Amino acid sequence: MTSEPHLSRLARGGALNLAGAASAGLMGFALVFAVAHAYPQKVAGAFFAATSLFVILNAVAGLGSDAGLLRWLPRHLALGDHGAARRTVPVALVPVIGVACAGALALVLAAPALAGVIGGGQVAPMLRVLAVFLPVAAAHDAILAATRGHSTMRPTVAIEKIFRQVAQVAGVLAVSLFTTDPVALALAWALPYAVGLVAAVAWYLRIARRLDDGPADTRVLAGEFWRYTAPRSVAQICQTALQRADIVLIAALASPREAAIYTAATRFMVIGQLGTQAVQQAMQPAVSRLLALGDKEGTARVFAGCTTWTVALTWPVHLSVAVAAPIYLSAFGPGYGAGQYATVILGLAMLLATGTGPVDVMLLMGGRSGLSLANNAAALVVDLALNAVLIPWLGITGAAIAWAAALATRNILPLLQVRQIFGMTPAGAGLGLAAASALACFGVLPLATRLAFGTTATLAGLILGAGCYAGLMWAGRARLALTAFAALLPGRRATGGIVNNA
Repeated sequence: MTSEPHLSRLARGGALNLAGAASAGLMGFALVFAVAHAYPQKVAGAFFAATSLFVILNAVAGLGSDAGLLRWLPRHLALGDHGAARRTVPVALVPVIGVACAGALALVLAAPALAGVIGGGQVAPMLRVLAVFLPVAAAHDAILAATRGHSTMRPTVAIEKIFRQVAQVAGVLAVSLFTTDPVALALAWALPYAVGLVAAVAWYLRIARRLDDGPADTRVLAGEFWRYTAPRSVAQICQTALQRADIVLIAALASPREAAIYTAATRFMVIGQLGTQAVQQAMQPAVSRLLALGDKEGTARVFAGCTTWTVALTWPVHLSVAVAAPIYLSAFGPGYGAGQYATVILGLAMLLATGTGPVDVMLLMGGRSGLSLANNAAALVVDLALNAVLIPWLGITGAAIAWAAALATRNILPLLQVRQIFGMTPAGAGLGLAAASALACFGVLPLATRLAFGTTATLAGLILGAGCYAGLMWAGRARLALTAFAALLPGRRATGGIVNNA
């Protein structure tokens, strides 16, 4: 049993979230694969551009409420103020739904103009369908964030990462058997949000009923909540735009066909990001609770441990795809190989993005949402400026260079800030071991195999590397804090700690 109870308890939430991330990553890849094979590249590119715009608008409607809920709910619960915890959720939810409804109306009215920019007449009906579901998606995400604020990952994993992802893939595949109508495609993708919302509300009400009601000044709660959350709302818009705007810009500045190729070329990043998000979602309420209790030492251990786990989990994905880019892109069919350079550039950029650790989470849970906003805004400015210059010149390779520069901006700035403000760094005892092991097993070994025996031999090198990597992880399990996951074994319980997944 590990001597770190905080990490042991965190491992329970992280492991459950990782299982959900694995499912979501697989389904996300399957969705792109299904659309790429079932629809012409022009329709696929228009669909990816339309759904990317929907995701950006959903981030706008969310107003950063997820970060606010994950900061304030654990703090209220840690201090025993159940009345404040109960009232914080409607304080967050009402403005979110109001903004989402306004955004939906704006999207309906702007659909023809947007369609003319990003994909032609087939985009307008897709945008109108998606607009109907914008308030649903915003409420869905906010309610699930509230359940995470109560330190349970199960609703998010079950509803968001498993059900919605599987239902979207199943719906798209079912629709493709009968029609290639873009409206039916958009409807199949959006409907699971409605079912997920019903399930999320039911789950949250079951959790909330366990709390004792008590006095709380809603006006004071709202003031505290939105003073903290307002900067985060803009930061989240910047963050989501950073992840999705390039697809929309490629459709506008190049063509929907190139947007489809770029989406396929960069889809692997979602798998790595879901792994990172799985660790961070378990970490957020933990760090908020520790900071509320003044446990700086425990916070530093959680920060370093989560960074090591993130590197150990995600670097194999990014390195494997970068080394085997031609094989990866061939899975999407002919015509997608043009995205090879973009895949390699972003695969390497993600090593830096994950190696700096969950620095943005540290700023947010430490109450520095203004700094988070500044960092994300700076990254978005870098991305948009470089995209405007490089896409007309280099196409999707230029978009990848722009995104890589933005990722560096978004991670290096908060890394320096966390060190200065909190006196903490992501470097723990196992970080170097995790990074070196991944580089050797998923970078050097398969690349040497590819150079010596050709591209088709790369998979053999990756399989051999995976075996070596598993051995290195097992040998260094104590240094990597992987012994924290002993808490998951039958009959082994972590003592103490802060994350509860009941």
